[in-house]
Amino acid sequence: MTSPPRGGDRSAMQVATTIRERTLAGLGEPPTTAVFHQIAEEIHLCCPQLSRFKCLRLAHGWTVEEAIERFHAMCDREQIKRRGLTERSWREWEAGARPDREYTDLLCRLYETGPVQLGFARDYTPEELRRPRVTAPDLITTAAQEASEHAERVETSEIGDSALERLRTQVIWLARRYVWEAPLPLFVEMRALQEQARRALERRIHPSQAGELYFLAGALSGLMANASMDMGRRVPADTLARAAWTYGRVAGHPSLMGWARGMQASVALWDKRYEDAAGYAGDGLTHLSRGQGGARLHMLRARAGAMLGWTREAEDEMLRAADARESGAGDELHDGFAGEFAFRPAKHAYYSAVAHLHLGQPALAIERARTALDLYGEEDRQNRSYGCEAMAGAHLAVAHLMEDDPEGAEQALTPLLELPPERRIDSLAETLQSTRPLLRGPLVDRLEGFCAVGLPESAARALPEAAGHAPHQEGRP
Repeated sequence: MTSPPRGGDRSAMQVATTIRERTLAGLGEPPTTAVFHQIAEEIHLCCPQLSRFKCLRLAHGWTVEEAIERFHAMCDREQIKRRGLTERSWREWEAGARPDREYTDLLCRLYETGPVQLGFARDYTPEELRRPRVTAPDLITTAAQEASEHAERVETSEIGDSALERLRTQVIWLARRYVWEAPLPLFVEMRALQEQARRALERRIHPSQAGELYFLAGALSGLMANASMDMGRRVPADTLARAAWTYGRVAGHPSLMGWARGMQASVALWDKRYEDAAGYAGDGLTHLSRGQGGARLHMLRARAGAMLGWTREAEDEMLRAADARESGAGDELHDGFAGEFAFRPAKHAYYSAVAHLHLGQPALAIERARTALDLYGEEDRQNRSYGCEAMAGAHLAVAHLMEDDPEGAEQALTPLLELPPERRIDSLAETLQSTRPLLRGPLVDRLEGFCAVGLPESAARALPEAAGHAPHQEGRP
């Protein structure tokens, strides 16, 4: 039983419910105290705005009223005199107030933990002396492996039309929310939806529905690949992008196949495998050569060519990208689902700025980056990608520094430093770090602090890599 969420709590409550249900579904026995604490830790890492005290209640799946009932039942069971605990007091504690010493002790008994874990005290133990904390499972690597394995199996299954329509709507909404919401909580939703699609494919369905389900599973793999990149996880991103391509091939969906190859090209770009990036984008163009999708693939080839020093080829690809955008009709993924799948003029201009920058043409890079920022400023919320807009600003700062214009660089950097940590995608910090040796004054300290705390650090705590995997650097394509 859950109480109705209030206003801004709605998304956090959905994430908490998803984490709890997914963790409990994977157990073969009743949950232990350690499991509830693991769930609470994952909820807190995905939704840091929630207090640890509230996260523990959500981990148990209790309403406030039910938690108070459990509190009184514990007092009766342990022959402790009941207290006059009210819902108001409980909600105040969840909002950040601290109970007195007696109530703190009783709440620690209820949750079988200590005041530090409830958020009512601080732990001053040196980091090297602390015991390893219970961490959440490695969702990114696990999700990538699940998608990869399932994409290799083509089976016949069954699902109702209304359920299929609902799943499609949810995927579209996720693709569009990704433009303006933080990636970490959305990744949890993506994984839950993909599990729904896989379960549907493992039942009997009409042949006409199979292609739609494979397409939706592939679109979700693509979104999770993008989220993995933003959270600093390149290997799972590549695995998920390959799964998206496989789903697209099985579904006979060329726009998904082209988009997935572009995603692989993006991973390769940040991995400094520029020839691979050009190859992936070129293969994508065999499936999707026109419209927004074709323009994106040509621009990815231009960026790869610029990094390889192929000036003529890169400039030709930029011209082809403009032609593709003008000559192509819309497609289901880039124009229909849109959101993170779209390659609108603002993002096109941002990619152009990056290509010119790496071709050693800072004046043109400044012009294209400013165009991108102007276009983003005119977009509505649904199309205004905060990540790509920030990246355009970061490359504008780099271009100003290449022109020996530190004041212009500082003007470009200042608004970026207002981004909250959960929106500081990996590629942004990596790009900004390249400007630090060329800057002076207080901005250097602000930039250093900004780069030290961001989305990859939150993701590393919430979604640790499997043993034996080293952390990687990459970013939003």
